Amino acid sequence: MFGLVWDHLLEVGRDLLVGWLGKTICSTILAVACSLLGGWDRLTSGLFLLWGFDFALGFTRAWIDGCLSRRRFLRGLSKFFLYAAAIFAAVTLDSMLNFKAGGWLHFDFRAGIILYLAINEMLSIMGHLRALGCPLPQAIVKRLTDYRDGVAFTCRPSKERRDG
Repeated sequence: MFGLVWDHLLEVGRDLLVGWLGKTICSTILAVACSLLGGWDRLTSGLFLLWGFDFALGFTRAWIDGCLSRRRFLRGLSKFFLYAAAIFAAVTLDSMLNFKAGGWLHFDFRAGIILYLAINEMLSIMGHLRALGCPLPQAIVKRLTDYRDGVAFTCRPSKERRDG
């Protein structure tokens, strides 16, 4: 019995050591990317989950519509890199303001940017679902649009409400 366990542990150890250079490089790149995004927390994991859903639904929508395009694919992929750059800029701003202003001026710009991007991704997901034939309540779409546009926080009436 002990011999079988020991053999299994040795086999697992060998598997861990095979390709250690590639594993080290990949884990280093992921660690640097995580630190540039301000760490890995629920906000970041939720945004990445929404990115994945949006990407999958966009691909499915293009597949069903028969309009798969390399240009649109690269544009969607570049959007994710621009989102990461926006989060990096917010993390940098947070660290600069928290260093110089101390406790006087504390606003979590990273969380604000991530929440804004998450709302945008949710609106995009809902657009894909609507295009794929899934019925969605207009009130939910309107509420998310109001959050994205800042109407829900400023209590300003939206253009449609003023005109109607």
